[in-house]
Amino acid sequence: MFNPSLLVVVQLTVDRAALVTAISLLQDLAERSRSERGCSRFEVLQQAADPGQLVTVERWDSEVAADAHMRSPHVKVLLARLSPLLLHEPRFARYRSVER
Repeated sequence: MFNPSLLVVVQLTVDRAALVTAISLLQDLAERSRSERGCSRFEVLQQAADPGQLVTVERWDSEVAADAHMRSPHVKVLLARLSPLLLHEPRFARYRSVER
């Protein structure tokens, strides 16, 4: 049976001086996103060897749900507030399972 769910991974490189602020913003985003329709997972992870490397791991029921999330006002506000804290543009990737 085809599973239309989508795993979204966003890689972020944060200026160390802004790390506490960036993590707080991402924690707020995760909390709000978990209550959105179609979101079954939203985690914020920090790389152990390099604390300035953050990743969000999100599972959405469909492309439609993930797209709606990206268009939501709280995501637009978060991206505007987070952008000045980043050393590089965020890298977004969408994955589907190929397991049987």
